[in-house]
Amino acid sequence: MKPLAVVMSVCWVLALIVRLTVRDSGGTISTLIFYVSPLILISTGAVFLSVLTLWIRWYRLALIWLLMGALIGVWCYQKQFQKHHSANRVVEADSIPLRVLFWNVGDQLWSIENMVQEIKRVDADLVALVEVESYSSTDQEFWKKLFPGYRFQAGKNGFMLLSRFPTIASESGNFGRMGRYLKINLKADVSQSGAPPVSEAFVVYLVDINSDILRSRKEALQKLAEEVAQQKENPVLILGDFNTPGDSVHFNPLRKLCRNSFEEAGEGYNATWPLPLPVLDLDGIWVNSLFQVSSSENRWTWYSDHRPVVADLLLQITTASGKPAD
Repeated sequence: MKPLAVVMSVCWVLALIVRLTVRDSGGTISTLIFYVSPLILISTGAVFLSVLTLWIRWYRLALIWLLMGALIGVWCYQKQFQKHHSANRVVEADSIPLRVLFWNVGDQLWSIENMVQEIKRVDADLVALVEVESYSSTDQEFWKKLFPGYRFQAGKNGFMLLSRFPTIASESGNFGRMGRYLKINLKADVSQSGAPPVSEAFVVYLVDINSDILRSRKEALQKLAEEVAQQKENPVLILGDFNTPGDSVHFNPLRKLCRNSFEEAGEGYNATWPLPLPVLDLDGIWVNSLFQVSSSENRWTWYSDHRPVVADLLLQITTASGKPAD
């Protein structure tokens, strides 16, 4: 037991040092340590070490580990548990309400019927799915029959979008060896009492970054930020499985342009993978400044090993000059 306690203690200290310093900006070793040691595991690891050292009668060390577990637990609660209360915002005349669902359904735990029922319960205007290769061969009539009010859009590499809005254009791209994306231009329409209908175009990125924990996400997330930067004054919505914890330093370029919907208006535990005991927040919905986030939710379901992410948004209507309408 004593050698086990010593080895675990060294690993725990190393994981904490990496998280407090370089995180995933160093080499392969620090990146690997960062990805396999989220705060919730560091906290529970300290509690386990407290029990282990108590068992072998290292009483003072047991007390120290218990204190460290409590301190890291507080830090974990502040970072991984959001406390925003859902706001019932009044839909203003210059905005369009939009409910969005993103879900990685690649590793299905139950049948496809469970997924369909969950999607219908959410009743989103946009449903973005990734890793649907296992049933992407099903023809469009299958989806049209189940979701008659939606338009069907499928892309390469397992992307699929169900939308209540018409598609203007779409194109596929990649992030080198670290992932791929599907870019879709949509148009939302809104009718106001006593006024002509108003249309607003916006851009949706479906993102799926590879899960190789030995490779840095720097290149992929930098390329995504460069793509978003090219949109300039257009409303941008990013839905994806980033396979990257939200506190990664490689999100910094994207954070200058967009916000994570759950960080801004979510409530509850932010980790989305792996079910049934998620520890990493890998999936998310990001928006730029032309979207407001009313609420965000990471739902619990038994269909996939990823939790579905839902966000209620307000799309700001802009004038022809690209400025918000008065």
